[in-house]
Amino acid sequence: MNIGQAIQEFRKHEQLTQAELAQRLPVDRTLISKVESGSRELPASLDPVLSGLSWKIALKIADERTGGFISNILDDLPNLDLHPAALKDVLLKDLGELEQALEGLLMAKHIDLERRRASAERVWQELRDVIEKTIVLQGVLEEEFGIDRKRMIQKHEMEVKRGER
Repeated sequence: MNIGQAIQEFRKHEQLTQAELAQRLPVDRTLISKVESGSRELPASLDPVLSGLSWKIALKIADERTGGFISNILDDLPNLDLHPAALKDVLLKDLGELEQALEGLLMAKHIDLERRRASAERVWQELRDVIEKTIVLQGVLEEEFGIDRKRMIQKHEMEVKRGER
């Protein structure tokens, strides 16, 4: 799924016409049509506004704009159970696997480089599993409880700056 398809899916889920979504952004309706059809790229200047509408759009934009550094696991696992309890269980399992991988991370220079690299790659994979599922759970919690992402980001940043996190 590309950004245009994610926008179209969101729009249909919210029962919005292209014109209604265009008014919310604000852009011309033809831009929405062209982005959804794939005949035009979404201007990057719209990323923050669209990301604020839907965590799924935010995740798709992040995936495409970062070349997969922040990946959209929903593309790889379209049938992922998005129920908060199911995601919690999957994330707890992944966190346990990450903990095991971190405990086995070999950093001492006297150990063979290939063994150290193999342990680092395992940690990398486990980190990615946790990050991907954490982002999805974060979005699901926003939906489930009406959490204001922008407010939470600001709150988190302030706590980090004060040394509380």
